[in-house]
This record gives sequence, structure tokens and C-alpha cells, in this order.
Amino acid sequence: FKISKRSMSISDKDCQRFFRAGILTLKHGTALLQNLLDFKLQQMHLSLRELLYLHRHDLFHSWYKNGCCTCPTAKPSYFSGHLIKSQYEDLFELTKTPNRVCQHVKTSLHGICSCRYEVRKDVHTRSLDIPVSSTLLLNLDDFRYDDASIEAIWELRRLRNEIIDLGSEMCLIEEKFQLFWNRLVSSVGSIAALTSADSQDQTTEQIRSLRDDPLHLYSAMTVVRTISHGNQRELSFLQDLQDVMGMQSNKRQGEVLAMLELGLELFSSTLSQSNLALKELQNCKFLLYGGNFTGLAKNLSSPWMKKLLKARLQVHEQTEIWREMLWSSDPLKSKVSQTLSFKSCGENVKLSNDRRCAAWNFIESDGVTFSNRPMDHLEQVTLDVTGSGEVAIGAIESDPVVQSRRLSSFSTCPDLKTAVIVKTYDSSYQVKISRDSDLLIVFCDDQRYVMEVDQKKKPWLVFNLRFGDLQIELESEAHFPMKFHETMGTNVQSVGGTKRLLRLKHVNLRSTCRLSRRLRNGEEVLLNVCQEKPVDVRTIPCYLSLGISADGLQNGSLHEDQPFISASRSWLFRKRYDQSLCSGKVRISVTRRGVLKLVCPQGMTETVQLSNTEQKMGVAVVFELFRTELDIVSYKIRG
Repeated sequence: FKISKRSMSISDKDCQRFFRAGILTLKHGTALLQNLLDFKLQQMHLSLRELLYLHRHDLFHSWYKNGCCTCPTAKPSYFSGHLIKSQYEDLFELTKTPNRVCQHVKTSLHGICSCRYEVRKDVHTRSLDIPVSSTLLLNLDDFRYDDASIEAIWELRRLRNEIIDLGSEMCLIEEKFQLFWNRLVSSVGSIAALTSADSQDQTTEQIRSLRDDPLHLYSAMTVVRTISHGNQRELSFLQDLQDVMGMQSNKRQGEVLAMLELGLELFSSTLSQSNLALKELQNCKFLLYGGNFTGLAKNLSSPWMKKLLKARLQVHEQTEIWREMLWSSDPLKSKVSQTLSFKSCGENVKLSNDRRCAAWNFIESDGVTFSNRPMDHLEQVTLDVTGSGEVAIGAIESDPVVQSRRLSSFSTCPDLKTAVIVKTYDSSYQVKISRDSDLLIVFCDDQRYVMEVDQKKKPWLVFNLRFGDLQIELESEAHFPMKFHETMGTNVQSVGGTKRLLRLKHVNLRSTCRLSRRLRNGEEVLLNVCQEKPVDVRTIPCYLSLGISADGLQNGSLHEDQPFISASRSWLFRKRYDQSLCSGKVRISVTRRGVLKLVCPQGMTETVQLSNTEQKMGVAVVFELFRTELDIVSYKIRG
């Protein structure tokens, strides 16, 4: 059945049960898989991009089942859990390299070959949803789990499919909720246990809070947004399957098997689907194996397929209704006025000029500590830096104990010598530090940095976690391994008993701001982007991330779901302007006919037609700054 807009309310008990289950599944469940992937990558000392590069060929065949230049005659590898093309393209992007570079171009239909896909430069674990992250965790040989852990990940994947299917009603009666909740608690608890005791405790508290505490309207937005995102992808591949002859004529038959496999998984996970649909999907696989595309096309245009499409269209209609309802409580909602300004959503953004200027101006996080002893001649240590933020590495030539009273302003200490500042953005870096007589040598980013020290005074290493959510791990092969000193700032803590792993107590990642309200039809804003002049010993590249979305922003805050690494947020535009593009004018406008236009600093124009719902909601514009400054040059309302 279908709930009308008037009868739906977040105060309705059946709706609340649905959203409680949805938040634990789609928000916290997604984060648990992302954390597990991060944890495994740290254990292997690999970045996500390195892992994807190692398995580029196998992942290509998780969605495309024909041969490629790497395996022109061999049978492609089959995964337990498949991807569709749009999910694969979250990880890889098609290069513009001509087909002639492929050694076996005749095996590559329509120019599609594994060698033409490269790992995306902007890929990171926080952008991966449950289907993609679970596919990596379950299939790559690098990861090993016992049977119970494998089943827990599969169960979360099944529960995600059920929640999306239930999106056509957005409610759960008490009996079904209890069954769903018990399965969900067991699954997320088992996954949390794979990382750490802290993760288990945090998950337990999240479960208690979702079960007992009042549910706010904003909490539903994560669920609605994720359901809309996942459902749209699955609706798209069902529509493609219905026109399977068109796929064959466009030489896309290599995608069909993965689509059928994924369809079988999706609809065997949902309680509302009939056995007929599962039986017919299995029959479609046999027709495909036999090369009978005519029979396959006839079967996929039958009433059972139309019923599946209708169910997914109902999910789409419900999410659109809920998006509009939730928008009515969004703090960015406002009437068109003659003024527009920035709103800072993080401590690292400073506003000025009547809030028309936003500049990156980070606040140091009081994250200073030292080595537990001076560094010896010819000694070497390795520092693994992970996460997002900055850590400054340097040296002092006096006992850290005497510095304990000046830690809050240690970056200005006259005794401090800074060798290098390591900047990470959701990635991993390895820094090697060695001492040769009166020289302290640091290797980072394939660069060598040298700092002179007094040969008669042994240098104590200094580690200043300036801001971010990063952590550093110290590795030493000396007879008495180097550790972190007990003298440290109030916002830094040593993790574990070895005193070799360090992180901030309170992260300081918030470098985001947004326009003070949404842009609606007929509005235009012109922004000037300029780069901050570097003052550090090492010049660090700047960037500006820009996102435009019609989705709501939870509590008006951009910190909780970290907008630019959200797996579920629907972006109309999401851009990252690096050093060479991070200067000039950016123009954002919405025409009277609802066409969103974005003109980048180099003059390129992109457009997207807003839906009727998106035009009613307006579009929110979000920025993340790093060593950049934004000014509102002009704002217009066109008649």
C-alpha cells in the first residue's frame, strides 16, 4: 500500500520504527564497514587507492563479464556480491587513452577494457556505501575473516536491501520491527567487534540511543537520502534490463550477468517480493548462458518485471515526498531576500566583511608531544600518518619536561626547529626520519628535507598534530625503541600501552562553510576565489571543494556527516579545485526555468535541470576551504 503525504508524520510510531532501523542500518552500518576497511588497510600499510590498483582487473570483472586484454581467453573472475557500472565508477574512472594502447583490442567490445580504467584520485573509504565496501571486504584476498564475521557482513548487506524496499511505505509495524532490529543489532555488533573495543562500546551506545531516545525530524534525512541514492541506481539497472536488446545493440551485453546476479540478491533479500520474480530472474541467467537474447528480452519485458519497476518507482515517490517534508524544517530554508552571506560551520573558517568573506584560518589543536628520548647518531625511525589534517615534525635541543608550561603556544617557541609539515586528506603517508651527525634528515612525499642540529646536543623529536582527525604511529628498530613522551598537550593522547600510537582527543576537522540560505529560481551569486600566501617552511598546495545539493543539512551542521565524503548525499555538483584552478571567479545561478548553472574559475560552464521538488526546495551551496579565501562579489535576483 502507499501512504499519502498527509498521513505521514515523524511522530507516527510505525514511521519512527522505520527510521530508527534505517539510521542504524544506513548511517551507522555504513560507517562500521568504512571503519573496518580503514582498520584493515592500516594493518596492511596500504592506502585505498593502492588496494584498488592491485585488484583493478578483478574489480573490473565484478560488473563486466566479457574478457579483456588481461584475460582475452581466460574465464573472468566471479565475485560473491556484484557491482553495477555506477558503483564501479565510484572507484574507477574511464581514461581518455585511445584503444590502440590495448594489446588485445579485438577482445574489448566497444572500447571497454580493464586497462582503460584508472583508480579515481578522489576515492576514499568515506565515500563508499554498503554494497561497495562490503564487496571489497568480502572478495579481496587481502582480507580474512571467520565464517561468523562473513555472515555478519552479508546480513548487513541484506538488511540494507530490505530497508530500501520498505522505502515504498516508510513504516514498520512492531512485530516486523522487533525481528529486523534483533538481526540488525547482532550484525552491527559482530562487525564492530572486528575493529576495537572502543568501536564496540560506541556501537552499543548508538543502539541504546536509537532505541530509547526521542527521534528528531532531522535524523530521518540520512535515511531518506541514502534510500533515494541506492534506489535510483537499482531502478536504473532494472530499466536497462527491461531494454536488454538495446544493451546488446550498444555492446553492453558484458554488463547483463552482473545485473541479473545483483537483481537476484536484491530481491531475495526483500520479504515483499514473490517467488515468481526470483524464479524468472534465475531463468534469465540460463537464457543468457545459452546465448538466447531474444528469449531473454521477452522474459524481461513480462509483467513480473513491470511489477518490480513499479515497486521501485513507489520508493522514489515516497523519498521525494519525505525530502520535501524534511526541507520544511531545514535551517537553510528562507525566503528570497536582497542579501546573501556565508555561515561558518567550523572553527577553521573565519568570516569578515559583514560575513561576505570566508577565509581558512585554522586554530591549532594543542596536540604537541615529543620523543621519550633524544635521537642518536645514525638512528632511524618511521612515522605512519593517517587521516585528515596536518602534523608538523621538528626538533628541540632541551628536555621536553621544561617545556610543559608552554605547550598551548608551542608553535611559537623560539627553541623549536620545524623540518617538515605533513598534510594529509583522508589518506596515509609514511615519513622516515634519520640523524647523521649534525643533520636531521626527513623523507616524505619522495622529497628529502634536511635540518641542522647542534652536534653536541642530541635532538628531541617534536610532533605537533596541528589540526584534523589524524593519528600517527611511531616505529623504531633501535635496541631501546623510541616512544612518545609523557609530556604532551591537553588535546593529545597515546593509544594502547606501547606509547607508539598517538591521536587527538578532540578532532579539529571543521573547515567548512556554506551560503547562509538556499538559492532558488532567478538567483545568481558571483564568488571570488584566491589562495592564501604560504607562511610555513614547506609550501603546501591549497584547494577548494564545492558542493551543491538539494538535500537537507542535518541541524544546519556540516560536521556530523562530513558532506564531501558522504556515501549517500545526492550532489547536483561536487567539484574540487586544486592549486592550478583555485583562483578566479565562480558563478552559481538558477534560472527562472529551474536550470542550475555553475561556471568554474577557468570559464567552463556546466548545467543541470532541477526537478520540480528540487526547485521548491532550492539548492544549498557548501564549501570546504584549505588555504583559500572566498568573497561574495555580487548577488542578483533576476526578474
